[in-house]
Amino acid sequence: MSMLRFMIFVIFFALGSNVFAQGEEVAEDSVQVEKESLAKILKSGEVDFHIKSFFMATLNKGDLLNYATLASGAGIGYTTPEWRGFQARFNGFFTFQVFEQNVRIPDPITGAGNRYELLLYDMNDLTNTNRLDRLEELYLTYRKNRFKFTFGRQKIVTPLLNEQDNRMRPNVFGGLSAVYSGMNTKLTAMWINSVTIRGTVDWYSIEESFGVYPFGRNLYGEPSDYKGKISSKGIGMTGVQYYKSGLTLQGWNYFVENVFNMSFLQSDYTLNVGRTRILTGLQGFHQFPVNEGGNPDSQRTYMHPDERSSGIGAKVGVFSGRHNVSLNYLGINDKGRFLFPREWGREILFASLPRERYEGAGNMNAWVIKYDLITPFDGLFAQFGAGKVNHSGLDSYRTNKYAIPSYYHFSGMLDFRFKDYFEGVNLMLLVVNKAPQDREIMTDRLRINRVEMWNFNLVMDYRF
Repeated sequence: MSMLRFMIFVIFFALGSNVFAQGEEVAEDSVQVEKESLAKILKSGEVDFHIKSFFMATLNKGDLLNYATLASGAGIGYTTPEWRGFQARFNGFFTFQVFEQNVRIPDPITGAGNRYELLLYDMNDLTNTNRLDRLEELYLTYRKNRFKFTFGRQKIVTPLLNEQDNRMRPNVFGGLSAVYSGMNTKLTAMWINSVTIRGTVDWYSIEESFGVYPFGRNLYGEPSDYKGKISSKGIGMTGVQYYKSGLTLQGWNYFVENVFNMSFLQSDYTLNVGRTRILTGLQGFHQFPVNEGGNPDSQRTYMHPDERSSGIGAKVGVFSGRHNVSLNYLGINDKGRFLFPREWGREILFASLPRERYEGAGNMNAWVIKYDLITPFDGLFAQFGAGKVNHSGLDSYRTNKYAIPSYYHFSGMLDFRFKDYFEGVNLMLLVVNKAPQDREIMTDRLRINRVEMWNFNLVMDYRF
């Protein structure tokens, strides 16, 4: 029996048990004459709707192709009422393309394909513009005191493995999770065996999910050849989060069976000085391969057996009145590349800015200034970022998986949340620019969709 059929069976079994149990209680209560029906019980659950439109455009330098598209879609979700600790949920979403410019054709100069806009749709089927629907969450939970167990397809939020919800649809993961929520502490454990990935409509086993996105170069300077060749039963994830008196600590471990182990630690501390808050933070991660890194053939493995990557991040900031400014840093050693499949989430690091990642990099450092503003206009929030990212050389295969040149990174975002009659509507405008540090080394192949480009985004979300 497939997981989907098994989940549907379990959910309806639980709901049926709910009805029968309530029927027994009714029979014992002489005051209540009419038994509750399944339909009446289901109607007391919660229904939620989500409507989304996403316009995105990329402008490349010179005669390279420019891209633009508008996607729209809607979804519905349903959560059953809780009965004796049990609860079930499902939701689905459909997307269709309103218009597009050049999204599905290769650039005539470089032969490169589209990078950003295509992930609003299905990157595995370029002809699919109006059959973009998928069942996402489908799970059964059981809650007992401070413990909660969830079985099925569910969303996850961690620093490395997460929804990655910056296109039309997010990542959703299949597996079994257990969470303990204490007064100051939260403990998480999960086994993950499947995932549906942003920019696709399919579900993948964990080993199949390696290489769905472009996979760069291996340590020998050749195109990576691990797609469809990785052996892994799944991901074992554990986490601990602690908060007290302005101090937040979190630690996560991601054990990818037969491939690699990644440990991540972060601390944040807020100190109040009058009306001003001082914000500080530290991050660190360490990664090493498990067995041969996914495949005994070193040219087909995901992580080479000799690689050991470590990184450290830091931030210091000041929040005063409506203003929040911070200086952020990230450094990664030269003992290997920071490898975490882009298919599973977007790294949430102090030095992260939209439309680029640090995954695949070693022997690099980045300095980023961020400025957040709560504007005087009610509901309007602004955020700006500027960074200097220093990568190793383009021919440094062992520390630069995607051959990214060193660059300057700029981003600006306006976010407006409506209230009163239009409560639930959220508008977001994001503009990103990346410029090379050394223009003399730039070629069209290095420019297109990577550096020396602008990216524009206008997103409307309506949840109710």
